[in-house]
Amino acid sequence: MKKKFVFIMLILAAVILGALIGSGTQNISALDWLSYSKGFTLNSLKLDLSIITISFGCAIKVNVAQLILLLVALAVYPKTAKAIGD
Repeated sequence: MKKKFVFIMLILAAVILGALIGSGTQNISALDWLSYSKGFTLNSLKLDLSIITISFGCAIKVNVAQLILLLVALAVYPKTAKAIGD
């Protein structure tokens, strides 16, 4: 249970820090490549029940800093999991 929690926290930290770093380096010419991002969306699914209409959709946007930090988090996880034990 501890290992799963640590894994999720590492992934969340990598995504959040990557987004912060990407937006922070956007105006720095030497580091603006970290903010380069691509995204994709899944078109919304519309459910119309005549009383209520529900729409479901998803949009994901990932930048270079997030990808780098995700790779770092995946590399650090086995060492961290071994240190935690269970």
